[in-house]
Amino acid sequence: MPISSRESIEKLNSKILKCRKCKELAQLRKTPVTGTGAPGANIIIVSDFPRKNGAEKSGIPFTGDVPGQFLRDIIEKVDLSLEKDTYLTYLVKCTPRRISKTTGKREVIEEESLKAAHVKNCIPYLIEEISISTPHIIVSLGLDVSNILLKNFFSIDKKFKDMEEIHMHVFENPSFKLVPFYGPHDVKIKKTISEKKYTDDFKSLAKLLKLV
Repeated sequence: MPISSRESIEKLNSKILKCRKCKELAQLRKTPVTGTGAPGANIIIVSDFPRKNGAEKSGIPFTGDVPGQFLRDIIEKVDLSLEKDTYLTYLVKCTPRRISKTTGKREVIEEESLKAAHVKNCIPYLIEEISISTPHIIVSLGLDVSNILLKNFFSIDKKFKDMEEIHMHVFENPSFKLVPFYGPHDVKIKKTISEKKYTDDFKSLAKLLKLV
C-alpha cells in the first residue's frame, strides 16, 4: 500500500533533521528547519534560508521575526491555508554560517546570502518536496531563490539582476508554474515594495491558484 503525502513529508523531514552534507554548517547550526503546511499543497512558497533570530530559533518556517510573521499574516488574509493548500519551505534548510579564518579565532560569522555548495547539497530536498506535493504553483521569494529555481527547473541561465523584472511574472513548465515574488524582508525591512501592493499581489496570486 503506497504511503500518503503526509507520511512521505514526515519521512523526508526526518532525513533533513539528520542531514550532515554541509559538514561545517552542520557543526555551526542550531537546527535545520523543515517545511510546514499541507503535504499535498497546491502552492509551495520557497524562501532562501531560515534567519538566526527567527525560524532557526523556533524550528518553524517564517516564525520569530517580523518578515516571517508578515508573510504568515498575508497567507491568512488572502484565504490560503497551511492546513489545506499551502506549504512553506526554504531552499537551504540551515542558517548559513562560517568560521572566520582572518581573526585566528573560531568566530562564527553569519552569512547573508546563499552559497552554491549549500544549494547543491540542499536542493534535492526541495525537489523531493515538490515531487510529494505536486503543486500547481511555486512562489520563489527574492532574487537569489528565483534565479536558482529558474535555472534548475526552467533551464533559464540568464541571471536577473532586478527583482522588479520578474516579480509576479508567471513562468511555466509541464509540471508547475513558478511565480517570483519579492521576499517579506524586502517589504518590512528594506521597504522596496509597499505592504499594500505586496498584499494585493498575493491576492492576485490566490485568484490565479483557483484558475489552474
